[in-house]
Amino acid sequence: MRIVLAASVLLVAVACGVPKDIYSTDKNALQQNRAPAEPPPVAPAQGNPKAAILKPYFKEYLKRPAEADVNVFKANLAQFAPMVEIEEEPSTAEEEPKTPLEYYDADSYKLVLIMSGTAQAKAMLTDPQGKSYIVQVGTKMGNRSGKVASISATEMRIEEPGHPVIVKALESGIEDMERELQAVQEF
Repeated sequence: MRIVLAASVLLVAVACGVPKDIYSTDKNALQQNRAPAEPPPVAPAQGNPKAAILKPYFKEYLKRPAEADVNVFKANLAQFAPMVEIEEEPSTAEEEPKTPLEYYDADSYKLVLIMSGTAQAKAMLTDPQGKSYIVQVGTKMGNRSGKVASISATEMRIEEPGHPVIVKALESGIEDMERELQAVQEF
């Protein structure tokens, strides 16, 4: 049993790279490998020389904010991923998509019909191309960021920032008949 123990200690010593002269009985070899018996002299006013070396680094460490410390429990894979810069155009990022009512000037729409006897008053408009749209109070309208402000029994008001209020009124049937009569007489 002792032989096995001695062989295993020798095997561990050889595997760890321990010099062979530790096991020798030569006094000179033992004195060369022996650690110094007393520590180097330290000046009493200076303190530990190792601490003096680390002192400037420690002061810099104390100046750093707490947020700068690395969290070892957090996955730090994001710092190794390539950064992709995406340039956004400020005009397209801020604007909402335009509705069909926002392509033409608010004056170019023609008021055709007003439904005012309901809970929510509505009006029917036609654009310059002849397409019809139904609007209510608050609907965006016109190419200058206008909104329908009010709808009454005979007129509709459109407010645009920095511009006068646009009033669309229903034309009476008599005016339409006179206009058609003039068109027939001219032809």
